[in-house]
Amino acid sequence: KNAAGLFSEPSDSTGPITVKDDVDAPRIMMDVKFRDVVVVKAGEILKINADIAGRPLPVISWTKDGKEIEEKARIEIQSTDNTTLLIVKDCIRRDSGQYVLTLQNVAGTRSLAVNCKVLDRPGPSAGPLQVAGVTSEKCTLSWGPPQENGGAEIDYYIVEKRETSRLAWTLCEGELRTTSCKVTKLLNGNEYIFRVMGVNKYGVGEPLESEPVKAQNPFTVPIAPKSIEITSVTKEAMTLCWARPESDGGSEIAGYVIERREKS
Repeated sequence: KNAAGLFSEPSDSTGPITVKDDVDAPRIMMDVKFRDVVVVKAGEILKINADIAGRPLPVISWTKDGKEIEEKARIEIQSTDNTTLLIVKDCIRRDSGQYVLTLQNVAGTRSLAVNCKVLDRPGPSAGPLQVAGVTSEKCTLSWGPPQENGGAEIDYYIVEKRETSRLAWTLCEGELRTTSCKVTKLLNGNEYIFRVMGVNKYGVGEPLESEPVKAQNPFTVPIAPKSIEITSVTKEAMTLCWARPESDGGSEIAGYVIERREKS
């Protein structure tokens, strides 16, 4: 107002102005050590922590190998307005993998991945444990390397057997470098179970077991021919006819043995 209490002419208009919220996209600040693979020994604690920022406060989520992490007995997530911490206690082989922290607000989404490797004895070898070429005293076993090697090369395999009627396992191979082996000295007619364990520098892995297998030849003797008939009897000769056995015992009949004896 001027001294007379009157308004001056108005200034030029500013034009339309939009009021914007004060927003910032989320930010994640993590120690450089998390750029490399984080290595933890089995039984130890894995901790991944980050400082976080963003306006409004971003929603925090942790995933592992694409699945949302739920807080369970061994897993804990501690978050404040500007930090978040993932704790995995008593680490086991399965805890190896990629952990991803994701922050989201109206201004955007930000993710950061951390790869973790848990060192442990190997998991079970890849099944099935195949048993081939079974006879009354030997067979051949084959399997695949463990899908989880525990973070170290498989040094060798241990192969054991037991009779299904007994509880004790006996050693077949102690330091096998291949994923197949021949087992000998089986007892004819006995039923066996075989098992194999991978070994790395952290110890002996979990076993893979076979189905029970009986040590017997894949074939047996044929049963007797049937319906023997004698025709065309003369002083010097006669003709024998018979029907082939109902079972050849699993192997082609190679020929017949014909015998005779005096009735007395």
